[in-house]
Amino acid sequence: MKTDLIFHVVSRRKWPSLNKNGVYTPDSTEDADRVECIHADRINSYLNNEFKGRKNLILLVIDISRLANRYKVDKETGRVWVEKGINLDAILDKIRIDCEEDGSFDVEFKAD
Repeated sequence: MKTDLIFHVVSRRKWPSLNKNGVYTPDSTEDADRVECIHADRINSYLNNEFKGRKNLILLVIDISRLANRYKVDKETGRVWVEKGINLDAILDKIRIDCEEDGSFDVEFKAD
């Protein structure tokens, strides 16, 4: 299934301080000039690898066609790297997510 939606995970506590001047830019990334995102079909493995046991997270739902900055897709990992931040009008929704009791995530997307 081809979709124009990608997702980014951020701490609910940090979210308000990371979107300034109409752009969301994480404060600490391995590469400060890029924002790491993921496609829906890989979200569970990504969450379980990178955020196992974490609570109070926000899953940003991003429309890739609305991005103001360039992006690159890594087809092997399913990750999307957005350069220089994400314009807030490309973020369609913010969904709070928490891990299960065992620390794992099971996020399910259903098409209507």
